[in-house]
Amino acid sequence: MRDVSQKIRRLLYIVPYVAKHPEGVAVDTLAKMLGAEREEMLADLELLSQVGPPDGDPGEYLLVSVEEGRVFVDLAHRLTRPLRLTPAEGAALLLGIKAMRESGIAPFDAAMQGAEKKLLTALGRDAREAESLATSTVVAEPDAAVASHLRALVTAARRSERVEIEYAAVSRAQAEHRPIDPYGIVHHAGEWYMVGHCHKRGDVRTFRIDRIAALKTTGQKFEQPVGFSLEAYRRERLYVPSADSVTVRIHLDPLAVTRIGANWPVGEVTMQDDGSAELLVDCDGFEWVTQWVLGLGRHAAIVAPDEAKLAMRARLQKLRTELAI
Repeated sequence: MRDVSQKIRRLLYIVPYVAKHPEGVAVDTLAKMLGAEREEMLADLELLSQVGPPDGDPGEYLLVSVEEGRVFVDLAHRLTRPLRLTPAEGAALLLGIKAMRESGIAPFDAAMQGAEKKLLTALGRDAREAESLATSTVVAEPDAAVASHLRALVTAARRSERVEIEYAAVSRAQAEHRPIDPYGIVHHAGEWYMVGHCHKRGDVRTFRIDRIAALKTTGQKFEQPVGFSLEAYRRERLYVPSADSVTVRIHLDPLAVTRIGANWPVGEVTMQDDGSAELLVDCDGFEWVTQWVLGLGRHAAIVAPDEAKLAMRARLQKLRTELAI
């Protein structure tokens, strides 16, 4: 009877102890700790591998293995400690689900609703407090057209299907037709954007979704560039030209090139034989570019387009007025 009691104590000790060590525990170490022989310990481990519910399938049994002299234990789902969340943690998750459901971006309404129910069940007696915290937080609902476009674009990006949009850029009086290969959707500074290849511009551009006047899918498939990562694109690009950006051409004399050194802004630089350079840079407005050119004095000049040159003249005139020149 004493031997049976000792065996049961060993078995009850082995499971939680080894499970807390994902790197495994040496068989000899475990045997020494429990005062058992190596062969006796291996027999105990064999017995443990048969532990599970009578009506369960193999996936619900303890997974006990011995590899290269080390013991590993993976607990079945029924034997793991249930997930415990504080009301605040539950509210945060509920709020995230609520925001996704009401944003229109996730075409998985049934799945989101099911996840919300499961979360409330897991919270147990704290469910009411968590739900109260979440429902007392306002989640702004998007415009119906934006929500509709979000759904269509998420689906098109997932299926790699080209879309055609009528895009109302700020710098143009009317909407412009654009065939786009949508790579994905990003949310930045409170606005939803589509990132994709614009066939009219021949480049990757961003499009504010609330400026899309009309959208339709074409059914045409496209291939996303190998290695393209939407997250990396958003994280690593310091500047992403929007759909209505303007390309500004700047001439820089040799002294300006020397001053700039390696600190060129994002753009296309063409070096000339005399040491001067030409810079093409995409701008969403002319505030930054005129300030940058002014910083180089008479050694830099905006060459094109005309609206950028006019913006430069206006800035110079304002500067003269402020300085009373």
